[in-house]
Amino acid sequence: MRRIRIADLINPEDLFVTLPFETEPETALREPDLNGRSGVASVESNLYRQSGAASMKSSLYRQSGARFGMTLRKAGSMRFRWNETNQNRQNTFSKILPDSEHSVVPVQLDHTKIVYDIKSKDDTKEKIGDGIITKNPLLIPTITIADCMPIFLYDPITEVFGIVHSGWKGTGIVAEALKLAETNYGAKAENFLIVLGPHIHDCCYIVDKSRADYFAAEFTPDCIEALNLENTSGNDAKKLPSFVWNNGNGPLFRLSLEKANLAVLEKCGVKDKNITVCEDCTACTPGEIFGSNRRETAAKGKDNFTVMAGFVLR
Repeated sequence: MRRIRIADLINPEDLFVTLPFETEPETALREPDLNGRSGVASVESNLYRQSGAASMKSSLYRQSGARFGMTLRKAGSMRFRWNETNQNRQNTFSKILPDSEHSVVPVQLDHTKIVYDIKSKDDTKEKIGDGIITKNPLLIPTITIADCMPIFLYDPITEVFGIVHSGWKGTGIVAEALKLAETNYGAKAENFLIVLGPHIHDCCYIVDKSRADYFAAEFTPDCIEALNLENTSGNDAKKLPSFVWNNGNGPLFRLSLEKANLAVLEKCGVKDKNITVCEDCTACTPGEIFGSNRRETAAKGKDNFTVMAGFVLR
């Protein structure tokens, strides 16, 4: 399993980030670049910086395979509703699109497990759901995120690619996407490269007993940890975030969406070596690089948070 930290790969002025799907991380991370450096330097060389020259952009999109990406908080809100116009979203994606032939294909989220297989840019029009797969390289499947986990998918064999939005209600949606890809294209879960994107981690995702019991029963008991307030102080402690809310007065638990989704992927047959986990927590990463529902609404009130966009392009 490959682990990366997006925050270590970006510049302060970056509005979005894209990276290639990869496998066999040990080899990739140990390979020195032309300057003899290893580790992050190798990954960083594959990063498309929007501040770079136009030639860099052209070179990136000539590469084979697929890339996953997301906007950052600095880009502003990527909120999407079919009955709304978000000019900021349109302006940002104009910087991401490789050319006029490519189309951003969105879906209006509703914390479901609905995944669409699309052939053309209009296939999701007016649709509500939380996932998209396609084989059309001119389409850029896109979802919105702000603490929930974006999961990026790419099968280099059939060239099916896509993205799903996995919040607590939608955990397990990646299995629906893999099943749809197998049914419609003969794709095998074992061939997929999967990226679990930045999301709220168990350091900050505190839930009540009913939600904890649900996740332990439906996915794996390992994704739940009872919150012991006595162990939240001191330099080496796992701190309790200041924005614990909607949990009542009963016992509290830490919830790991990462462990829950890894359990789903293992059950589906995805190979461990084909999985990349982004270790960034959207809620507590220093510098407030990511939009976060819990962090931002705690400080500014209901609905005042920065919606980001996740996407996959081929």
